[in-house]
This record gives sequence, structure tokens and C-alpha cells, in this order.
Amino acid sequence: MPRSTRNGRLDRLQLPKSRRPRILILGDRSKQDVPALAERLQEYVGERATLVGVDLERSYQPIRSQPDLVVVLGGDGAMLAASHRLGPRRAPVMGINFGTVGFLAAVSRERAAEVLDLVLAGEASCEDRVMMHARVRRGRSTVVDSHILNEVVVSRAAGNSLVQCDLLVDRRPVCSYRGDGVIVSTPTGSTAYNLAANGPILSPRVDAWVVTPIAPYMLGMRSLVLPGHRVATLKVQDRAVFSADGHEECALQPEDQIRVGPSTRRFRLVVDPEQRFFSRLRGKLHWGESPGP
Repeated sequence: MPRSTRNGRLDRLQLPKSRRPRILILGDRSKQDVPALAERLQEYVGERATLVGVDLERSYQPIRSQPDLVVVLGGDGAMLAASHRLGPRRAPVMGINFGTVGFLAAVSRERAAEVLDLVLAGEASCEDRVMMHARVRRGRSTVVDSHILNEVVVSRAAGNSLVQCDLLVDRRPVCSYRGDGVIVSTPTGSTAYNLAANGPILSPRVDAWVVTPIAPYMLGMRSLVLPGHRVATLKVQDRAVFSADGHEECALQPEDQIRVGPSTRRFRLVVDPEQRFFSRLRGKLHWGESPGP
């Protein structure tokens, strides 16, 4: 039996063998060289699989086709968009990096053909990344209901000097944050905004959330790591702004509540065997290196 892939564990990726696998190519044509590589990939894929579509427009519209593999040409923003567009589908996603860092779009352009060959030969690996289910509640109404790969952020509204958020875990009061805002991050998102706000890096294999205050107005406020099966609730006491994965946004009113808990969805990320998680930390963030002269 295949190994469990829960919490970012690597598993061998097997595409259908009884028929030609269906491949969807997504990308951002505004990035230089994306259209050219998309054209080359169409020719390359055409000999080995069935191409079900090429979409190079920035979009969050749901994917209607039934791909066995999604190839994304872009940066981590394009990968986050793909995670939302896929919805409950569990098609693995291979990201070819056209961005600055590329933690999710982890395959370099130079290795795109080689890694794609491994995928089609059934010799590639993928990580099952946990997602969070976030709801914004206003009284008895649901303002936002979304499945998140990276993080949700509550930040102070324009004109406010700070925002106060009360944190509850499984409905039990924990603390109150006062500052520029609060981030609730998945392990995948721990290397994004959470890291920039001095939060800890979590391995993709850890089933947990990270709650990190943004510029807190208290010396003792630090990040808090919660078990992934817990439900965290942020209750805002001021006007604020909610955002999720950098694209979904809404204005918050005092007494609005953001509830974050485990999602039934998973994001299956194709990984380059030469660029595993810690290799990417070292190579892209220069993690663990001695400071230069």
C-alpha cells in the first residue's frame, strides 16, 4: 500500500496508466518568457499526454476540466491562485518558477522538462500540504468561507493606529493582540508573511497553525504554535481588513469573528528531487549560512 501523505510526507506520484494522462497548463502571460515556455510545453506534452487546456490569464475562476496534473508557470502567487481554482480536486500541481523566491513554484525552468519526464514516468514525488478552512462571521451571517493554503491576515484599517484581536482556541480565551494585525499561517505559509513578521518556520510535515502578531504593542507577545486539529478564533474589536492568501479581502467590523480550522482539502505539490524543503531554505533564503564579511 502507498504511504500516507498527510502533513507533507513525500509519496510517489502515479498518473493514470490505462489512458493518456490529462494535463492543464496555467500561467501568467505578463511574466517574461511564460508564453514561450507554455508553447514549448504544449509540443512536449502533446507527444506524451493529453493537453486539456492552456490558460495564461491571471484568474481565480474555478477550473472546469478534470486534469490529472496541473503545470503552473509563474511564482508562488500563481500557485496560490491554482490552489483556489482547483477547489476540492486533488490533481497534483507542478510549479515552474518565474517569481523571485519560488517556495511553491519549486521547479526551475532549466529542470522543467526533466522533472516533467519523472512525473510522466511515475518516478516523481509529491507532498500533501495541509490547508485551513477559514470563515469570517458577522453575527449570524458568513461573510467569507474559503479554503486557504498559506495564511489569513487581520490588519488594521486605514486611519487606525492599531487593531485589537482577541484569540480563542476551541472557544477558550487565550490572549489579546494589539498592534498592526495578526497572521494565522499553515506550515506552507510559515515561509511567507509569517516569516517576514519574525514567525517560526514549520516543516511541511508538521500539522499545526502559527499565530503571529504583526508589530505588537507589547514586548511579551510572540508567535504561538497550535495543533492543526484545533479551531482558532480571532475576534476583532476595531475596524480592520481581512485577507487570505494575498487575494481574498474584505473589510471587518468590530465584533466580527474569523474562525480558522482544519480543511478536508489538501494541496498536492510536485517536488524536484534535487530541491527538497531544506534545500530550498538554504538555496532561496540562505538559511543557516554564516554572515558574509
